[in-house]
Amino acid sequence: MRLSVRIRSDSSLQLPLNYQQILQGFIYNTLNDRDFAHFLHSKGYSKGNRTFKLFTFSRLSGSYYIDRRNKKIIFENEIDWQISSILPQFIQDLGQSLLTSSDLQLHGQRITIEELKYSQPKMNEDRCQISMLSPITIYSTYEKENGKKITQYFGPHDAVFSHLIEENLKKKYKAYYGEVNEDEEFKIRPVRVSRKDKVITRFKGFIINAWGGTYEIQGSPEMINFAQSVGIGGKNSQGFGMFETVYG
Repeated sequence: MRLSVRIRSDSSLQLPLNYQQILQGFIYNTLNDRDFAHFLHSKGYSKGNRTFKLFTFSRLSGSYYIDRRNKKIIFENEIDWQISSILPQFIQDLGQSLLTSSDLQLHGQRITIEELKYSQPKMNEDRCQISMLSPITIYSTYEKENGKKITQYFGPHDAVFSHLIEENLKKKYKAYYGEVNEDEEFKIRPVRVSRKDKVITRFKGFIINAWGGTYEIQGSPEMINFAQSVGIGGKNSQGFGMFETVYG
């Protein structure tokens, strides 16, 4: 299920260039059901030693300019934002709270909700093209001999990119449904991805490499629809891996 939100601020909305953490915090703080919000934030849905929040969100879109001196992005007028999840309770609670709250603030600035729409995007084909609404990140973490942990990020043209995204998606599927058909496949390949689509951002002090662009995905409609709900790749609840289907 997907929530499309149109936001208006009393004046221009000023945010740091790396604003994903602010949006994530806004989501958790806006949920009415505080027990559910605490569960998602602190626990989530587990598979082995991995936990998943099973929601994702897009970047903000609208008219803006960059204040490079102060490292800010300044949005003017209306701002569009999308949040997606496989959890109906999450989307319904968030939507209700956004509609009924009388004092919404984002990064200490008052905002109002101009429009809110619920939708359930559904793919019936086993292959489609997608455009990223927030960039994909996928990585492996390993420990060196001295005990130091190293994170290696992979790009769309790396040989393991599709395999790691498929593995990650299956883990999320198992965490929610309990099991997955191991013969199920989910493949992704870059269609229009260039250097300018690379996004290097910072979240809670960590540098994250991610990629926008256009891709082709292939799999069962069930897996594609699940991916459309929860996002692809890692760090979905931090604002990575949300996509929409495109044609041509």
